[in-house]
Amino acid sequence: MTPRAQISVPTIGVLPHNHRLPSTNPEVSRAISKLSRQSLISLALRWLDKKNRSFCEPYLYANYDPNNADNDEAPYDPAQSHEELQEIYRELQDRKGNRKEVVERILDGDWRHGISLYQIAMAETQCLLDHPTSLRWSAQRLVKKEGSAVKGKNLDIGNSANHLPRFQAQTFLLNLVREVSPVAKAHYYLTRIKAMPITLLRVYIHDSPYITEKSLQDTQSNQGSSDGSKSLFLVIPDGSPFIYVSIATGLGHAVGLEGRSLRNIVLDAVPKALSKPSSRYELQPTSLAARSLSALLTFRGPGRSNSAAGGWSIFSENSFNWNTLDFAVGPRPSQPTSQYYPVEDADKENAAPSESRARPKRSLKASNATDSPATKRRKQVAEGRFGQSGIEDDGKAIERVEIRIDDPFPSISTIGGLATERTLHDRNSNVAAQGPSTSKRGRKSRNSLLDRPDDEGARDEDPGEWRPDVRLSFQGTHVFAGIRQLVEQGVIDGEKMHGWMTGEAGVSIGVVRHGKIMMKRECLI
Repeated sequence: MTPRAQISVPTIGVLPHNHRLPSTNPEVSRAISKLSRQSLISLALRWLDKKNRSFCEPYLYANYDPNNADNDEAPYDPAQSHEELQEIYRELQDRKGNRKEVVERILDGDWRHGISLYQIAMAETQCLLDHPTSLRWSAQRLVKKEGSAVKGKNLDIGNSANHLPRFQAQTFLLNLVREVSPVAKAHYYLTRIKAMPITLLRVYIHDSPYITEKSLQDTQSNQGSSDGSKSLFLVIPDGSPFIYVSIATGLGHAVGLEGRSLRNIVLDAVPKALSKPSSRYELQPTSLAARSLSALLTFRGPGRSNSAAGGWSIFSENSFNWNTLDFAVGPRPSQPTSQYYPVEDADKENAAPSESRARPKRSLKASNATDSPATKRRKQVAEGRFGQSGIEDDGKAIERVEIRIDDPFPSISTIGGLATERTLHDRNSNVAAQGPSTSKRGRKSRNSLLDRPDDEGARDEDPGEWRPDVRLSFQGTHVFAGIRQLVEQGVIDGEKMHGWMTGEAGVSIGVVRHGKIMMKRECLI
């Protein structure tokens, strides 16, 4: 009697950790090829650890099938036990070699039967830690939804009446699965990053109503290498009302329509997973996007919801060796001197004669000794405006800043003391006629987030003024460090420049009016 074929039934479950993809799959090769030799060896040793063996089982001699012709052509003999494999990879770790040797050992030898979804998630997470700027992140603010106990107020850990929702990793993950599973099947990997106070969540979407291993392999083989943008990373910082979302949904991949749909599905489910009957939350976009997680923790981390950046960073980073809000009367610790402010010049007129004589003079660096008085003055101004921020290698880089100047034109040509209404009407007509740019193929591009809505223009503009559409875009490895260097070199007047140029607003996109950031929106892709 012919055995009955197995039937796969659609379900709302999740993809298990131990589902495997063939070692020749493009998704596997992409995740492994981005790691260095030492990272690959360290990752293999973590796979062989006792707590991960159930999801990362290697190919051992017990799995050897002598009747399989592929085993005779395998370049590596299977090991007898996990301990033997651990010794092999420790020997590889102690001696020098190339990365190709380790890749072939993993894919063609010890895990020739396939790489599990759990292993791929660990590999992509390791790649993210090895290359911290490989993804671009946007900060989303968690706020109370209208109709809750507190309506539409920003959450801050300092306000007990408006506290953050309690985050328990296992409960949050179960609630997220319940929200996403009816829409799409996914694999979830939640881990704690020891180097930073964050929790990392990786969500991998599977385009199939089934969660069997065969459906996973069939979908991968049909889609091929175009299936590289289905993983989304979420970062939950400790004690912060913000969640960081990776804009690029795959490491090194551009975001298409499918990636945007994935991002929207997960982002809609995240606040629901954190909500409870008495408190409903939602995610609102902020105006900050960066490639560095350290920069996001600086501007949108725990206790940083008030945007204390730029020159104000000396207070938030405790630069005076004591709490600046502590008004207790008593002796203070000695204040550290800056690079450009010697101690003897900081408070010379208030110092006692004996104290000024006993205080040793601080020797300047050789590079500063040759600076002219004007150069020293510019560096002092730059340090006063930027504080502890805007340093080239501080790990808090913002790579792109986009600004629209929304100030009215300073002057209008007049005839006999009266403004020419025709000239003003022509200018306003030209600005109103500007719409989305059209490409050479005749397709309209998407509207920029810096575009001003029609109702806003009608509400804010006076009949006698003209607001030109002036936009500035700063791009580089560290925008505010570059502006600080321009101040030190005298290209920009540090005393007259606006505060948003020092990064004190903590935004990467916004609208400036009268020298201040007036509108904050999220920098999307």
